[in-house]
Amino acid sequence: MRAGRGGAGGGAGGAAPATAADRALGVVRGYAACDAAAVTRALVRVGEAERQQTYAVLGGLLRSTLALVALTGRELRTGEVVRLADEVAAAAPTAYEFTVTQAVRAWARGDQEGFRGAHADDPLGDLHVTAVLVVLLGLALWGRETFLDTLRAYEEVARTLAVPPGA
Repeated sequence: MRAGRGGAGGGAGGAAPATAADRALGVVRGYAACDAAAVTRALVRVGEAERQQTYAVLGGLLRSTLALVALTGRELRTGEVVRLADEVAAAAPTAYEFTVTQAVRAWARGDQEGFRGAHADDPLGDLHVTAVLVVLLGLALWGRETFLDTLRAYEEVARTLAVPPGA
């Protein structure tokens, strides 16, 4: 499932995303659409400052999604999480696919040491693991199409918040 649908990530015409929110949403949309090219585009030429900003946005998305899982009372079965992780991680760059699946499998088992160890000392790996967690939780809650619609709505809200009133 590496060849995915177009339009799932990054800027217009394959340009690098401009903001941390663009990068975070681009990588999440890319994973949700099983679009390896969009995942790569979303994180192209990410320096340390951009990585930290993107990680902060992804962290916010993850916390929000985990809160929604808790609110719904939805119990995620380990097998379901692993199946979704394997499916979603197939869109990861080759160097990260194994790391992502190992980290998520450890998370699903409640193995925090294994989770952290799977991507320790790899800041870009942190971005991929966090994005995949957001996606698999979103897919478990809503399914693919509704999750992609939710991301589009989030993006619209984020864009309106970024514009000062009267601008």
